[in-house]
Amino acid sequence: MIFCTSCGARNDDGTRFCISCGHALQAQNNVAAPLPTAVPMPGVRSLADVADATDATDAAAPTVPQKMSRRTMIILCAIGALIIVLAAVFITLRSTVFSPQGPLNSYVSAIAEGDYEKASKLVDPGVENDARALMVNKAGENESRRIKNVEVSSINQNRVTGKWEATVSYSVDGVQKSSQITMESAGKKLLFFDSWKVASPMLTTLKIAVPKTMTNVSVNGVDIDLSKAATDKSDASEPDDPSSDVDYSEMVEYSVPAYPGVYNVGFADSQYVTGNEVKINDAAKAAYLVPEATDKLKSEILSQVQKRIDDCTASSALSKDGCSFSNGSFSSSSSMAYTNIKRTATNTPEIAELDLMSGSFTTTTIQTTITYQERYYSDQPWENDSESDSGTISGTISLSNEKLTVDIPNTDEDSDGGW
Repeated sequence: MIFCTSCGARNDDGTRFCISCGHALQAQNNVAAPLPTAVPMPGVRSLADVADATDATDAAAPTVPQKMSRRTMIILCAIGALIIVLAAVFITLRSTVFSPQGPLNSYVSAIAEGDYEKASKLVDPGVENDARALMVNKAGENESRRIKNVEVSSINQNRVTGKWEATVSYSVDGVQKSSQITMESAGKKLLFFDSWKVASPMLTTLKIAVPKTMTNVSVNGVDIDLSKAATDKSDASEPDDPSSDVDYSEMVEYSVPAYPGVYNVGFADSQYVTGNEVKINDAAKAAYLVPEATDKLKSEILSQVQKRIDDCTASSALSKDGCSFSNGSFSSSSSMAYTNIKRTATNTPEIAELDLMSGSFTTTTIQTTITYQERYYSDQPWENDSESDSGTISGTISLSNEKLTVDIPNTDEDSDGGW
């Protein structure tokens, strides 16, 4: 069967032209007869057998891994190097920036440099604000008074208490000293690093003995009120080398916290009292401040004494409280009548005794002349008469923040004294 390539009509084999359209038909190629299958010779393998055997061998052999690319190797090496660097940075930061040694060194350095205010910010001193009067930079501005030759040991864990401890060695005025410091954990920083803090502040205690109720002193140029700055107060005991001129039973010893160093202690600048400075370089010993009165103090006392004299001599009463030196011998129970009483002090008193330890004073004797008129009966004329009297004036003084108070009791008995 032959199909026309022009109209598609069927034509019988052997037809040369299409019976429908007359188009010349193309003869069909004869299909070649299949060749007989070759029979392999005995003992000889055919190519097909060899191919089949090869396929079987390939299937049974293990898969050979592909070689890693250069790009992959570079990426893996970079990741490994980054991990090593991060680990090194972590270890370095943990042993330096975030180690307990760092906060301790910063704290000790601040004290050694006299930056007491920074030290108090780094580590809470553990005392009330009033008791931090000497934890200011002015107290440590003189380099010669600071701690020197400072050495900080490594921080080790105490096997007994389990606490982390270090020893700080230093010298004060040439004398070697040391402080034991305790460190403790304060949580985490940046999620991974331990945070540390100093648990025991590096403080010392200054013992300052002054007269009772006299509280204003100067320490390394810093004026403080001992009644506020002290954390403890007790009766003073005698020093190792007592003075026979000082009544130590009239003194009080105050304990004031401070950073270790040398401290010069004296009375705060005053127009009323003065005294020598005392150096404190040993916390075990107290500084005893013995005041001396200035001329200004004596003048102020005598000024108040004169006011009392003027008040007493101005009185025309038979007697007046606090005026034993000018009352005379008048008696309200007497049958004698008195009038025209006039009193005059005939001398100017001075201070006979002034005890700054107890805060008491007594004047020299005051002489008074008294003139008056008297009579027994109302129908009698008045008669002129006179007499004299004498006595002293005693009182106490108090001095607080340069405010002087002179107290002269309105009684004829001496006061107990006291600042």
